[in-house]
Amino acid sequence: MAEKRMFTKSIIDSDRFLEMPLSTQALYFHLGMRADDEGFINSPKKIIRAVNCNEDDLRLLIAKGFVICFDTGIIAITHWKLHNHIQKDRFKPTLYEEEKSLLDENNRKEYILKTAVSNSMDTKCIQIVSNADTKNRLDKNRIDKDSIVNVSTAVDVRNAFDYHVVVDLFNSVCVSLPKVQKLNDKRRKLIVNADKLLGEMTFEELFRIVENSDFLTGRNGKWSGCGFDWILNPANLTKIIEGNYINKESLTVNSTANTQRNYDEEF
Repeated sequence: MAEKRMFTKSIIDSDRFLEMPLSTQALYFHLGMRADDEGFINSPKKIIRAVNCNEDDLRLLIAKGFVICFDTGIIAITHWKLHNHIQKDRFKPTLYEEEKSLLDENNRKEYILKTAVSNSMDTKCIQIVSNADTKNRLDKNRIDKDSIVNVSTAVDVRNAFDYHVVVDLFNSVCVSLPKVQKLNDKRRKLIVNADKLLGEMTFEELFRIVENSDFLTGRNGKWSGCGFDWILNPANLTKIIEGNYINKESLTVNSTANTQRNYDEEF
């Protein structure tokens, strides 16, 4: 197996990567350094402990699509083939052929789950857990620490898409709103539909827009604020995406800045 590992600047210099906590970024680099020659890792929990990170960091990497996980506990680096080009005389094929068989490669050389795996209602859950007890779910305001990820078979699991990661992001970002304490079928459907409506926007970006809005959080005193279900309602979600609830002061500041910029460019 090759000893050297590389990282592509287009990935690690992206806003999507740099907006993550430093501990999450560090975990990504350590996972990349310890992956086999095809980007697979069989000991993510061991690495988490060794580098003094935590399971939240791995959950965020999964939510952001930087790693893909499997029910066997194996994970794959999504952008591995962008990062590394290993010479044939040094290349050693992965031992994890079963997990590799579940992946395709898109035109950007990213690993993606095969359509049959992503969309089949009968597909076994793609999950990674920190012990054998898979009965643990949400523990009031957050995901139970005994479970890193638990993905339902009835959801589009593109890049290990997980209902619980979305809920966890909402609870951690939208601190001004009531926390989600229960995940039911109605909310699962809302999450799946919202994922389609968001397009390139991430759930984290959506929730930050909500938390920064005085109206949506009720800070302007006009109502008590929205909730998780209200946000993901398609009609409301569309208005949020279109910027209907951005604070007026922010709009004024942006408008003034744009006017000044245009003036500077002209003169």
